[in-house]
Amino acid sequence: MRHMLYLLEPGAILLTLISLGFLAASILRGRSIPRCFECGAVKVRPSPPIGFLDLTAALFQIRAYRCEGCRARFHAVSLFTRSAL
Repeated sequence: MRHMLYLLEPGAILLTLISLGFLAASILRGRSIPRCFECGAVKVRPSPPIGFLDLTAALFQIRAYRCEGCRARFHAVSLFTRSAL
């Protein structure tokens, strides 16, 4: 049983660090919506959720967006968005 704990602890730490990085990037990107994170265009629209990541992120007010200029898809916190999107 102790051998499993040695493997579980680093995995939990790694998952936490990845989650915190994703959250920090989403918050920083969300401040500039409706501007694209990649090309800077103002043609950004909400993108429908795709997969488990988008559904889980929605619990934390993180939405997927797509740029209509360069077609880049990115996530941002929806607290900073305009209601007109």
